[in-house]
Amino acid sequence: MSTSGAAQAGGVAQAGAAAQGGTAAVGGAGAGGLASAGAAAGGTSPAGGSSVGGSGGGSSGSGSAGGGAAGAGGSAGQSASGGGGGSVSSTEVAQALDGLRIDDPCAGTADTSTGAVCPHVVLTAGGFKSAKEVTIGGTSGTTYDVTLRVRGIVEAMQIDGGTRPDTTTFQYQNMPFRKVPFTIGGTVNKPDYSQWRITVASPKQEYFLNDYQKSGHYIFKIDYQVTIQMVANSKVTLDGTDSNERLIDNYEKYTFDGIAGSMNYGQFIQLNVVSVQPH
Repeated sequence: MSTSGAAQAGGVAQAGAAAQGGTAAVGGAGAGGLASAGAAAGGTSPAGGSSVGGSGGGSSGSGSAGGGAAGAGGSAGQSASGGGGGSVSSTEVAQALDGLRIDDPCAGTADTSTGAVCPHVVLTAGGFKSAKEVTIGGTSGTTYDVTLRVRGIVEAMQIDGGTRPDTTTFQYQNMPFRKVPFTIGGTVNKPDYSQWRITVASPKQEYFLNDYQKSGHYIFKIDYQVTIQMVANSKVTLDGTDSNERLIDNYEKYTFDGIAGSMNYGQFIQLNVVSVQPH
């Protein structure tokens, strides 16, 4: 399992791409180029956001925080060879994951003052719970290294324990936050802050996507890559969970080029497949 790229600071370069002038910054954090598979990135987006060319994947939800446009087309990776039944392309193995997305939009008209909150549109047992489950393909018995690009607008939360492949930080509101808030396993510290995660049935593991190692009324734009092992024909779930009736809204008004934000300055996570290879 590996990670690459950075959330609010630093470059993210995907397979076969060169970055040109894209920037990524939060609260004055560092800048770096950003490119997606087979395409070059150029230009900048508002509110310290990243400009991304040629990638995207299907997106759901209506509207956007600050005017992001819906994108089209997923990313295709390298071919993956399975045993016994000949080769299986990456598109066949992981196409169900490409463009997989969960939205947590704001109800009503969101307040965008610093640290603002808004009600969830949909409440489940007094909070928010949304999950999408897919089954990957591949050759039976083969384990694949699936590299995913993770993008979204998320609030900060904290995981106790677990494994953190990248522990580098950036400064935001005079405090250190993780550049790549990805954690393998662990326990949720405060369930009343939104938890975004990927769960793989085999090999069984939870992957938390917004573990900034602190919780509070902070909102961040994330854009990073991770490589996760998945056995052929395993179930993979993307979910968002929050135990209370409100979320931190996108008061920073972050946007993405190529994919839409969530309705009324809400939060979201979108996955796109970068590459698939046999482990």
